[in-house]
Amino acid sequence: MGGIAVLGLVLSFALVEPTARAVRRQYEALSRQADRLKRMAKVAELSSNAIAITDGMHRVVWINEAFSDLTSYTPDQCRGRRIGTLLKARSADPTHFTEFTEALARGQGIKREVRVIAKNAELGWVLVDMQPIRDEDGTMSGWVLVATDLTAVRTQQEILSLAVSGAGLGIWHWDLVEDSVEWNARMQQILGYPDGALTPRSATWLNLIHPDDVQTWEDSLRQHLRDESNEHRLSVRLRHHSGRWVWILFAGRAADRSVQGRVLRLAGVAMDVNAQKALEQQLRTAARTDDLTALPNRTGMVELIRAALARRRVEPGYHFAVLFMDFDRFKQVNDTLGHTVRDALLRQIARRLEDSLRPGDSFAHSGDFDKVAARIGGDEFVVLLDDIRGDLDAIHVASRLLYVLAAPYVLDGHRVTSTVSIGIVTSTHTEDDADSVLRDADIAMYEAKRTGRARYVLFDPLMRSQVSDSVSLENDLRQALDNREMRVVYQPLLHLPGHQLAGVEALVRWQHPVRGAVSPVDFIPLAEACGVIAALGQFVLETACQTFAQLQRDLGSTAPPSMSVNLSRAQLREPGLVGMVRDALRSADMEPRQLVLEVTESLAAQDALVQTTLQELRAMGVALSLDDFGTGYSSLACLHELPVSSIKIDRSFVNLLDKSEYHRVLIEATLRVAATLKLGTVAEGIETAEQATEMAAMGCQKGQGYWFGRPMEVEALVAWIQARQPLEKIT
Repeated sequence: MGGIAVLGLVLSFALVEPTARAVRRQYEALSRQADRLKRMAKVAELSSNAIAITDGMHRVVWINEAFSDLTSYTPDQCRGRRIGTLLKARSADPTHFTEFTEALARGQGIKREVRVIAKNAELGWVLVDMQPIRDEDGTMSGWVLVATDLTAVRTQQEILSLAVSGAGLGIWHWDLVEDSVEWNARMQQILGYPDGALTPRSATWLNLIHPDDVQTWEDSLRQHLRDESNEHRLSVRLRHHSGRWVWILFAGRAADRSVQGRVLRLAGVAMDVNAQKALEQQLRTAARTDDLTALPNRTGMVELIRAALARRRVEPGYHFAVLFMDFDRFKQVNDTLGHTVRDALLRQIARRLEDSLRPGDSFAHSGDFDKVAARIGGDEFVVLLDDIRGDLDAIHVASRLLYVLAAPYVLDGHRVTSTVSIGIVTSTHTEDDADSVLRDADIAMYEAKRTGRARYVLFDPLMRSQVSDSVSLENDLRQALDNREMRVVYQPLLHLPGHQLAGVEALVRWQHPVRGAVSPVDFIPLAEACGVIAALGQFVLETACQTFAQLQRDLGSTAPPSMSVNLSRAQLREPGLVGMVRDALRSADMEPRQLVLEVTESLAAQDALVQTTLQELRAMGVALSLDDFGTGYSSLACLHELPVSSIKIDRSFVNLLDKSEYHRVLIEATLRVAATLKLGTVAEGIETAEQATEMAAMGCQKGQGYWFGRPMEVEALVAWIQARQPLEKIT
């Protein structure tokens, strides 16, 4: 019996002990679970999201306060009721309700945005996330439902969507990681592409951007990726489905970054600003266009000149010219015929300018450079010649315009003739700003007006100082002839070789009582400008002819065989010039062949009126000489067209004779052409024996310069000639 008792006791311990330990472990597990549930309940109670917990039969066992606020159900009303019944009662979307009942039946979690009826009977949006609760062994013991109120977010989204739609905004999103681009329907409408026509890749997007705008787009994007304060906001042109370019305003920014700060996504909006850009262009054009003539105005021309100056600074070989035109006696047209006719005249002038300068015109084909005309105010027009070869191109255009614009205009039954005065400034003598360029061209234009109108004048920097000093000097000049301040001096011309006297040239000098000797460079242009040149030219011509007669009487056979006199541009346009020359010759009893009239080559080739005057003088028997050859309009090719009997090679070429092979070759070519045309040749500015010898060896017939003799008074000239008589007998 005792053994049986012991055995029973042992068996009881063996069976009860494991059961106790299991109970203890279960108790501890339940305690831990209870602690977790308490903590979860505390969190759930404090959460702003609506939370409900059910048992395995889908019956509600607990809800938090936020759930009551959202649904208006109290905990007592919910406890024990099926969650599906509660959702159905508050659902405003049967489709999504069915999805939830199906998920419950399958035991699978579900997450959806659904429309609900809130406790105030208003419709709202919630995000419902319902997931099963499983024990440690995987057995499903219930469900937890978390609902987030999205009503405010949805409302803001709808407001934003309405704003975007109302503003016609396109929306774009660029995933930099996946290199994918997305856009809304409005974006596709702006560009006109159908669905599926564009590949959602950044390369496709860049290919749509105008080539001239790609760099701007990339620079803006790069700056924004580097620093978000630099907003990615700019307007670029994109290719429309029709092939045209449309302006789109883009505004975007980084929407997401990695932990390292790398931008992952960009997002933004796009707006069609094509109409705005077109309006801006119209406004810019209007701001740069003259209303009356539709030509560019002063603002537009200043911008073009600035661009030319900028190009000149980086391209030394680039040349341009500005022609400043003012119409002669235009005020008379306005005063006598009225504003209507005046405006019609200005419009016809503009059309002639456009027709003459357009690429299709035969005149325009003479140069491969661009030409733009503008009206800068009143009767003032400006032409910009871009990328010319040199000053000769500008002179050629000016000569043509003098002819084209001088033709009569028919205006409202009136026949009006209005010539033009043109001032030319080229890039050779331009200042660094556009206003100064126009000022210098204006100065040259007024120089053309002062010298007789209907002509052009090439600007020279000396004109600037002349403008400031000309007023007082002009007053003195008007008195100079009456006060006997003007005198004529004479410089000999000699044969090469041999150095026999070939003639003398008369040169005018002004000895001012206060200023002293005034250079002809200063007072000759002023005399032309103020209208004194006619009287001054007549004084020089008559004095020179009388001196020639005196030398013939005093020196006999040793007297100079000819007298050379310079003609100014204004004199060549004087209607009575031919008669004045005839009277001077008759008064001095001179033969016409003994008088040589010198004209610069630019004057000789300027226009038909000058050509006619020169032809009449030559027909009279007077010799004509082309002065300063090589510095003006003419070339060897057209030398035969000029009515001259001799040419004078400019001193600048002679001075470079032994320094520049180019100038030597040009002199040789000139002498050969002159010999072929049977023209006499004179070298100016000979200052050394070597120059005289070189010019003689090259075939030049005559020479003039300080090495032979300076300009001198008539008494000194007589003494100089007499002192040379023994030498001439020897030679």
